[in-house]
Amino acid sequence: MENSQSYDGSCHCGQVKFTVKISPPISEQTVMQCNCSICHVNGYLMIYPKTADVTFHHADDAVKEYRFASKNVPHYFCTNCGTSVYGKAEIPEKRHIMAVNVRTLSGVDLKTLKIHEHDGRGETKI
Repeated sequence: MENSQSYDGSCHCGQVKFTVKISPPISEQTVMQCNCSICHVNGYLMIYPKTADVTFHHADDAVKEYRFASKNVPHYFCTNCGTSVYGKAEIPEKRHIMAVNVRTLSGVDLKTLKIHEHDGRGETKI
């Protein structure tokens, strides 16, 4: 991968751990802040790496999924501390990527991020 960077991520308590390779690095991307109900309540700042570029280092039972509305996008959170970590769409055209909460990544200065404010409240539900 050209111009990529790896980041370690975890929930608050450390039960959920992962590594994500992002190209280009977060400092060169625009991070999405959505105002839909789940993104707003969880304070998500999302990036969208390829699913193949995310490696998990925890047991499957370390996370629990939550689905709502159309049930097509499970959101995963730590079963111990409740941190919302990532989401994966199950619709075919989005299966190759996942949404990772930038707030769970080590070494990212949130004040330096370029943020795109997305109007998820006004969208059709998937």
